[in-house]
Amino acid sequence: MGFFQKVKPSYLGLMFVHMWIYCTTHQGAAIEGAPVMTWLYTAQAVFLGAVVLFSLRRELDSDMRHMVDLIAAACMMAAVLLVSLPVGGDRTVELILGSCLGGIGVSWAYIRWAQLYARFEASFSAPLVFLTMALGSVGKAAVDLLPPAVEVVVLMLLPAAAFGSCLLAKRGAPTAAPAIILFNHRTVSSLWRVALGVAVYSLAVGIVQSVMLDGIPATQPALILLHHGAEMVLGIGLFLWVLPMGGGLSFSRTWRLIVLLMTTALVFLPYIDESLLGYLLSLVRTAQTLLIILLFLALADIARHSSYRVATVFAAGWAAYALPFALGTAVGNLVRGATADTMVAAAIVWATVLAAIYFLDENAVGRSLVFSDLKKEDLDEESDVERISAAQEFMGTWGEDVIERRCKALAKEADLTSRETEILELLARGRSKAYIADAFIISENTVRTHVKHLYAKLDVHTRQELLDRVESAELPPTP
Repeated sequence: MGFFQKVKPSYLGLMFVHMWIYCTTHQGAAIEGAPVMTWLYTAQAVFLGAVVLFSLRRELDSDMRHMVDLIAAACMMAAVLLVSLPVGGDRTVELILGSCLGGIGVSWAYIRWAQLYARFEASFSAPLVFLTMALGSVGKAAVDLLPPAVEVVVLMLLPAAAFGSCLLAKRGAPTAAPAIILFNHRTVSSLWRVALGVAVYSLAVGIVQSVMLDGIPATQPALILLHHGAEMVLGIGLFLWVLPMGGGLSFSRTWRLIVLLMTTALVFLPYIDESLLGYLLSLVRTAQTLLIILLFLALADIARHSSYRVATVFAAGWAAYALPFALGTAVGNLVRGATADTMVAAAIVWATVLAAIYFLDENAVGRSLVFSDLKKEDLDEESDVERISAAQEFMGTWGEDVIERRCKALAKEADLTSRETEILELLARGRSKAYIADAFIISENTVRTHVKHLYAKLDVHTRQELLDRVESAELPPTP
């Protein structure tokens, strides 16, 4: 069945979440030098941290999830009122409270939609999310051009549309097909470079937002049409690339496009007339939108191929974006006016390029498995995924046998780390360094480092000496 035969109108409801957060955060006044965004994204980070801690222990039942949906929608509606409506006098308390309520509500909305997208294979979720990006951009432009009073009414209705369409979509969504598990407690650490790269970039965008973008009115019709028009064209282009053209989707290559959009604006910043500054910096807003879409899609794909709950994966990954962004907006407000914009721009270009080079390169092992269902350019990619999955499946079948008991006893005696203990067991079972690298989704150089530390702690120099140590280890008494 083709894409358009499977997609339902309710599947596109994610665009209501995009519309709400953009339009709400771009109309708030400053709160004693800190914009609404700082408070909203800080609240997001705190709430997402709480979700991670809770979801690691238990999962909400269906009735409780629906109750939280209602509470989250109410929080978003209250946020619109508190941020948008003039109440006279000092509005600091109202704006902070509204921003925090909005951050909590929209975080839960994204989690609920991630739970739906994690059911889909990347070949379906990728074109779907790019289609929502294009439609959401049209919606954001329409809302931005409305009279203020009408805009508030529309923003009040968007939370109900977001959660209502999500509920309808989940009722009619197909049962999730079994997916290869690539990320579990042994291998999830392979994604640290991706998380750090996102954090560095998000911090940089937050600084740009406060230092440069906050001074540019977001309500100018020409800027609205340029910004959202660019998003729409980009969304349609990526949709066509993934679906009709059958192109693959690479996290690193799409990330480079995001970096290119942002750095292009900042590099040419000193040479642009002030009257054209808003048009140039609209590229930064477009890059941020694409980052949100890419990150959402990547987290849904990681959750699909993970042994953790979707809420856990999404909350942890989204916090890596939300918290640095909040810190970036706060830092931007501190340096604004005290430092030349060109110097800030140069520092941010340096940081984002550094992040792209060192954190999100093609050889980052964990990153290369994101969107593995969509890899078209590498004919061996699928076999690599299956090989890694087979290695992890083998590790998951370990029972309490003699080798395992001897390795645990030896690990306790030599004070080995948990990772060194697991590698010791694989070496004792005759597994190669390449196999161990696949099993933990790490590089062979990292495995060699672990083995070097392992040999030093056990005072052995060869594989045979290691096996002899394991064989001679005293077995602990059977309980």
